[in-house]
Order: sequence, then structure tokens, then C-alpha cells
Amino acid sequence: MRLNARLVECFNAVMTVGTVTAAATMLNTSQPAVSRSIKQLESATGLKLFQREKGRLIPTAHALAFFEEVKKSFSGLDQLGRVAASLRGHQSGSVSIVCAPVFSYGFVADAASRFLDKYEAVSLSVDTQSSPTIGEWMAAQRFDIAVARYHSPPGSVIATPFSEPEEVCVLPPYHPLAARKLLTAKDLQGSRFVFLGNKDPYRFRLDTVFDRAGIDRDLVVETPHSASACSMVLKGAGIAIVNPFTAVDFLPHGLIMRRFANSLPFTTTLLRARHRPASPLVDLFIKELYLTRDRYLEIAARALE
Repeated sequence: MRLNARLVECFNAVMTVGTVTAAATMLNTSQPAVSRSIKQLESATGLKLFQREKGRLIPTAHALAFFEEVKKSFSGLDQLGRVAASLRGHQSGSVSIVCAPVFSYGFVADAASRFLDKYEAVSLSVDTQSSPTIGEWMAAQRFDIAVARYHSPPGSVIATPFSEPEEVCVLPPYHPLAARKLLTAKDLQGSRFVFLGNKDPYRFRLDTVFDRAGIDRDLVVETPHSASACSMVLKGAGIAIVNPFTAVDFLPHGLIMRRFANSLPFTTTLLRARHRPASPLVDLFIKELYLTRDRYLEIAARALE
């Protein structure tokens, strides 16, 4: 007779509850079946595990030593059960995210913090890259999720529109133009400007607006990131026109946000790797991203009233 899991299970039950009758009840089987399994286990191991006295099984020294090893095995199985239950309840696992810099200052941190409050055993991997690089990395299936300014994702990526709010004008505290709710290109004539690098597509659109209106700006600071632009504005370096997601993060510090008369939609896309293993946790994190998006846009709307 070869050693097998059922024989060990019967032995563990007898050692745990003390009698063959109680072990049979525990295992939902018959008393003879348990007794037979104990005899087969002794035959398979070559060990005398029990003394039989008046119908009772008295564990031998070999049984006690063997039971210590069995408990370790069952402890491992219990842990596997706990892991499985945790996975079923979406309580453990990992999610990897890569995002454009515009979302890295506060947005993704906000989403991640709220997500981890709900799923404490989950780990997150977060990276920040330019949108073209994000497209390449997602095509290579390196991350589960991405949020980027990306319009032509490769076929190995599932793309969904994420947001398209209007860009906003941001001003330092107590700026004279802060009294107005809507600012036009003409209102900004001669203003000191903090602007994004000339390779930024939104910078090109903005330049076109002012060029067509014949409006001169004093371009005093160039920076590649909207968060840097907001920091410069907050310190009084000038005015900037940026996306509302970044602007919202600076509102608690006193940044002023105003509507810009020209329509400059800030379009972003949610990307998901098509060939990475499916995970409920990824779906849950995507849900948190949408909730965070809605919160940010609601805050922006209130600031623009």
C-alpha cells in the first residue's frame, strides 16, 4: 500500500480529535473506513503508530513524531486555503500602472491610496513615462494599465477614452485677473507666461490660438511638465494654461483656476494590455481611476464657478 493523502488525512483526524469515532464524524465517513485507513498507513510507512487497548488507539512515540510533520503539511494547506480565499475576495495580488507625467503628481497617488485602503494586501507598481514610451511599453505588455495622451494605440492594447476636459488658465494668488470668471486671449495680452516645452502638442495648439488672435505674451519660463508650470505660477512667475487634473492638485496651496474662452480639450486614454493575464484587481483599480477622475473634475468644476 502506497502512502497517500487520504491515509494521512485520517491519521491527522484521529490525532486531532482523539478517537476513531470522532474522526469518522469529522471526515463524514464510517468508523471502519477510518480504522482501515490507519492500518493501511502503518503498512505504507512501516511504523507502529498506535497501540490498541480495549478498542481505543493509543499513539506511539512514532505517531507523535509523525504527527508533528503532518501538522506542518496541513498548516501549509491551510495557508494555501487562506491565499485562495484572499484571491477570491480580491484581497491580495498586484497591479502595475504606468501613466503620463500629468497624472503622476497627485492623481494616481490619490487613486492608489484609496484603492489600498480597500485592499490592504494588494501591491502596486507605478511608473511615469511620456505617452509615446507608454504606447511602446503597453504594446510589449509590460504593465496592466496606462493612462496617457495617446490616440493611436497598437493592436495589442485595449484603448478606452478616459477624459476630455477643457484646459484652464491658472494664476497666482491675488492676481488682478482672478476677479474674472472667464479669460480670453485678449485679456492675457502682455502677461508673463509659464509655458510647456515646444515639443508638447498642447503647447502648439495654445501658440496657434494666440498667434491667430495677434496677442503677444511674455514667455518667461519653459518647462516640460504641467506640475512644474503650476509650481512656477504659484510662486508668481507668471500665468499658465494647463490641464485641470494638475491644476486641482495645487488648489489647496492657493492656485487660482479660471476658464479660458478658447476650447482646448485635454484628451486622455485609458490603455489596458490585451495579452496580460485577466485579473479582477485590475478591473477594480480601473474603477478607482474613474472614481478619482470624477472627483477631480467635480473639484475643478466648483473652482470654476
